[in-house]
Amino acid sequence: MANPGYGKRSALDQRPRTPQDFALLPMRERYVAGFIDHLPEGAAMSVKQLAKQLPL
Repeated sequence: MANPGYGKRSALDQRPRTPQDFALLPMRERYVAGFIDHLPEGAAMSVKQLAKQLPL
């Protein structure tokens, strides 16, 4: 886990997810954005942590 203050945080006025949220992004960016979007609140967001989890 990341140190306090460095994890994922949702915006206060963030709208609910929809299937079209990342539809305009290229395939790889869409995959990464969807992965990050589904992480739990406070999850580690460092490049090294993401690289460990993503097969791209």
